[in-house]
Amino acid sequence: MDTHLLESLGLTKNEALVYITLVKTGSSKTGQLLKESGINTGKIYDILNSLKKRGLVSETIINKVKHFSASPSEKLLEYINAKKEILKKEENTVKSLIPQIELIRKSKTETTLTEVYTGVNGFKSAIAEANKTLNPRDEILAMGVRSSKGEPFNTIWKQWAKETLPKNHERVLFSEKGDFYEFKLKSKYSKIRLLESSTPTAMTIFGKQSALILRYDEPVRVIFIKDKMMVATFISLFEQLWKIAK
Repeated sequence: MDTHLLESLGLTKNEALVYITLVKTGSSKTGQLLKESGINTGKIYDILNSLKKRGLVSETIINKVKHFSASPSEKLLEYINAKKEILKKEENTVKSLIPQIELIRKSKTETTLTEVYTGVNGFKSAIAEANKTLNPRDEILAMGVRSSKGEPFNTIWKQWAKETLPKNHERVLFSEKGDFYEFKLKSKYSKIRLLESSTPTAMTIFGKQSALILRYDEPVRVIFIKDKMMVATFISLFEQLWKIAK
């Protein structure tokens, strides 16, 4: 019998050797076990005690001498089932701890994430990343929005609105009127106000998790910010401007 199979069940090599020896020899004294298994004298009792605790070896005393025997083979299944029960309990314990561990981990490891995207493709990627931070029914806030930023960008935002706004409504502060302004006025998911000004950049806030600072003029650049405290500041600024907008 190969010791590797028993070792794969959790026995040490020496425990597997002693168990196999007992299976082959039947009831044995320690002297015979040592001879047959080749185990070091000082280790044999520790090994036997370990096997007894697992229920794989039984002990009897004959003429005041200890004899050891391998337990019936069904004991191997009982041993495996006992291991399964322990693993199941450990699994349930870990499952119950995971939410607590994640809360602590996130509170300790959450850092500001800032990334810069360039070009039209980078612009699309930044929006996609920001969208991932949205929860259902999160409100989206946009300010400094211009119709004159260019049709490619307006087209991207129109497609974004079609996919996102049915789940997340928005409020938009426009800096000027125009075709994109008229498009937003027709949206049942958008609330629009006008605060005429010259704004070289715009900002879109995605819920309470992230924000995009957008530069539409060449070179096109988008800054993606993921930081709850900074986003809270942006939201406060938006609310102040929303109050005075028309």
